[in-house]
Amino acid sequence: MAKRSITLTYLLWTWGIFLLVLSAVFVFATRQSEHTVVAEAEDRARSALGLVRHLFITRTPVSGEAGLAAYVDSLGPHLGFRLTYIVDGRVVADSEVKTSGVAEMENHAARPEVRQALSGGYGQDVRLSHTLGRDMLYVAEPFPGIPGVPAGVLRLALPVSSLRGELGRLRVTLLWVLGLVFVAGGLVAYGLARSMSHSVKEISDVVAAIGRGEYDRRIHIVPARDFAPLAEAVNVLAERVGAHVREIEERRERQAAILDGMAEGVAILDDRGRIQAVNRALSAMFPGNADPAGKTPIEAGMSLAIERCLGGEHPGQGPVGRYELPGERMAEISVVPVAGDAHTRIATFHDVTEVAALDRIFRDFVIDASHRLRTPLTKVQGYAETARDLAASDPDAARNALDVVIRGAGDIREVIDDLLAAARDRFAAAAAAAPAGDALAAFKQALAESGSLLRARGVTARLVAAPAGPAPVRVDHGVLTRVLADLLGQAPAGATVAVSVAVDEAVVEIRFQGPVALDAAPPGEVLAPWGGSVVLDGAAWVLRLPRAT
Repeated sequence: MAKRSITLTYLLWTWGIFLLVLSAVFVFATRQSEHTVVAEAEDRARSALGLVRHLFITRTPVSGEAGLAAYVDSLGPHLGFRLTYIVDGRVVADSEVKTSGVAEMENHAARPEVRQALSGGYGQDVRLSHTLGRDMLYVAEPFPGIPGVPAGVLRLALPVSSLRGELGRLRVTLLWVLGLVFVAGGLVAYGLARSMSHSVKEISDVVAAIGRGEYDRRIHIVPARDFAPLAEAVNVLAERVGAHVREIEERRERQAAILDGMAEGVAILDDRGRIQAVNRALSAMFPGNADPAGKTPIEAGMSLAIERCLGGEHPGQGPVGRYELPGERMAEISVVPVAGDAHTRIATFHDVTEVAALDRIFRDFVIDASHRLRTPLTKVQGYAETARDLAASDPDAARNALDVVIRGAGDIREVIDDLLAAARDRFAAAAAAAPAGDALAAFKQALAESGSLLRARGVTARLVAAPAGPAPVRVDHGVLTRVLADLLGQAPAGATVAVSVAVDEAVVEIRFQGPVALDAAPPGEVLAPWGGSVVLDGAAWVLRLPRAT
């Protein structure tokens, strides 16, 4: 169900309260007006009754009841109300009825105002007049009589319709006034609600922008003091969220740099054995699948044996064995769970192709040595025993036997030299087939590992130029990472170091442009076995590394 807007809700509540208050005002005002008008009419009737009493007393004598009736008839057009004189319930005179018709009028002894006047001195009643056919206000009081006229009751009647007409006009006027107040109040409430709704929308837009990642958005102007705490809370929230997100991004980039800079392949697996993420080294081990995320190991190009040890019903944990990779390469795989997350595991692929090749070379060397040395050694041993037996009895024969032993020793030396030469050739072939390191990945890992030290010393290191792809070098990844970290750590405090990587046909050059600590020793001697070097070129350390083909 769609919810009403704050403008409509505020307007409805305002109109509801206005309607309730204005209705109460209307009822109270009309009742007070009616009471006031009736009270004024009663006062006017009392005054008129007093005037009639004075006229009756001063108009003496009269010629009996007929004279009084004629006198009342003569007053009728000038009074503006109906005057009646009643004696013992009998109408003696009436200003609305001619003298000839008075005798035919009904007895008024039972009329409420007459009874009240006779019993209490004053009577009053409002009812429909049967004679005139309209509502009238009746007031009456006893009259002691005048000469020729017995004592009776003076009654005066005022039409109520005129009073009600006046009250009706008052009600219409009041309704118009209250209606205008109602509409004006609604318009004012609508304007206030729209202003408040606009303010809420501005705040919500800022919060939505923060949710989209625009953490620099702030609320600078608030429409009212009541919105100030909310605006301040949103600004503080944006600042803290931005700081946390930046910290998370820095950590993620640092972890990504560390993972991409690792020589070992790393795969993050979920509890179903599906790959969540891999680093660059693992992608290079299985180049047939560009995006293995969300796939099982076998779908990512790994062998069935690796699938069984990583994603089977009983996945391995810890070192799980050595497996063959595409391209006649070998990797030792180990799996460890993530601390605090029982559903996530990390599989590490350590490339042991070179180690396996050396193991194979050593095994072949032992086999060849044992095979090729067995016969010469047997011959040398036999002739040595013969020479020992003939040394006393036949010196010439013993000398000949020793000559054979010497020739056999030379043959053994030649066999050993041939075996060593063959081992060197096989080692060189294995080294040539070993995977190359990536200078860019090594620099990113060195930068991530040195980040805390660089921040503590106020050193800023930026990669200003680099090739679009990897920069392969024939240098051990771990050694190159340590050398790069040493060069970053030698930058003076507060310095800014601009790093550029250039690749040509034979050399990968890494240049550290910035202030140089001249008393620091270059860590280049560790690169010598791979043909690399570190030189000082003006105000820049320069690494020259042989490029891997």
